[in-house]
Amino acid sequence: MRPVPNIPLLWIALVVVMPASSWVVYAAGDPQLGVLPGVAAILAFVLAAVLDMVRSTSRLAGLSVTVPDLLRCTKGRELPVPVTFANRGATIATLRYGIATPVDFRVAGELIGRLTALEEGKRRSVTYPFIPLRRGRFFLESLHVEIPSRWGLWLLRKRFDLATEVRVYPDLRAERKRLASLFLMRGHDGNRALRQVGKGRDFEQLRDYQPGDDYIDIDWKATARRQRPATRTYQIERTQEIYVIVDHSRLSAREIRVGVAKAAEDDWLYREDSAGSEHLVTTQLEKFLHCSLILASVAERQGDHFGFISFADKEDRFIRARNGKDHYNTVRDALYTLEPKPVAPDYEQLMIALRRRLTRRALLVMLIDLSDPLTAGHFYEALPLISRQHLVIVNMVRPEKARPLFSPEETPATVPQIYEQLGGHFQWQELRETANRLRHLGVELGLPAHEELCAGTVSQYLAVKRRQLI
Repeated sequence: MRPVPNIPLLWIALVVVMPASSWVVYAAGDPQLGVLPGVAAILAFVLAAVLDMVRSTSRLAGLSVTVPDLLRCTKGRELPVPVTFANRGATIATLRYGIATPVDFRVAGELIGRLTALEEGKRRSVTYPFIPLRRGRFFLESLHVEIPSRWGLWLLRKRFDLATEVRVYPDLRAERKRLASLFLMRGHDGNRALRQVGKGRDFEQLRDYQPGDDYIDIDWKATARRQRPATRTYQIERTQEIYVIVDHSRLSAREIRVGVAKAAEDDWLYREDSAGSEHLVTTQLEKFLHCSLILASVAERQGDHFGFISFADKEDRFIRARNGKDHYNTVRDALYTLEPKPVAPDYEQLMIALRRRLTRRALLVMLIDLSDPLTAGHFYEALPLISRQHLVIVNMVRPEKARPLFSPEETPATVPQIYEQLGGHFQWQELRETANRLRHLGVELGLPAHEELCAGTVSQYLAVKRRQLI
């Protein structure tokens, strides 16, 4: 406990102690006045202050504070931290409290909370509202309380150490609004009939050969045993494995700027950093993580198994494909702390790890950045290790200026703008050449704008499922 002078104590010191001190100094030079009245006033003041402090030291001894050890919330949404006060001592008339605010948090309401009439043997529960400004893992380290002393001369303050972990997850509200129609679909139970392309490759049964059956479907071993032609029949595959592979190496830290006018007032997707009044800034990795969680939600509704892999210079997080709400929470807990690493991606090590871990054919959605020609070359050389076994889709956020020269989106008005768009045209041409090289390996490279990344990736996944390409 730490006592702090209260306002009444300071006023008394101003009104009593300072004049008494002046009297003592003045009386020291004039023996006829005497210093006794001034010394008596000072001693009375000191005695009252000390007595009030001593009588009040035990007032906070019976107070205890309880805060949950783990809290989960979403970036940009209010987090009400539940705090329970228990008083085993004398009744506390007024109690002020506050939690030490982490750097990436702000308080939604009053910075200092207030409780009145906390009686002996009673408990009181309150909430202290925070708003987290960044995703990640944070800790609430301390809570501070303050009460006045019995005579009101002191403020008694006490610190309670906390060990509360706060997990702040990405906010998907904006992406869910853009994909509202997809989230309303529950598999194939809607009123619309969805055309299935392909016949599936899940073996169902053997039957006798019928005219028109494909020779590829004839089971020659069963034909030899039965002494008559036998044909394999297949059923549509309902459960497939989808893995999202996120690159969080140096290129994932590439900034994405959004005009303030285009960002919704309640859209916290872009509020992590600011580039002044004209733009709000996020990173490509934030977009990748949002896309991963959205795709996990869609895969769960489609009945598929979803897995997650992250890598930079090596594979660091691997979650085997499964389904269910608990598995979604596991994936969310694995990716919410990902941050860009200042290293170059090692695609060869990634492909070797995928070849070793994934034995069943799966859809691999790779969210990487191939805007660097050298990095794209390394990826092209390593891709054949898995492209023959798995179906691979590669997506990245198209750089802001990477578009054809004189495209309809923006017409240059000055010479500097022409040179700027010329550089963007060269970058767009390099990305097109990379896409053409990957197409020869059966891999499509998507280059959506940042706001279209989630929608484009989900559409690709649903098209693959509809056509039974896995």
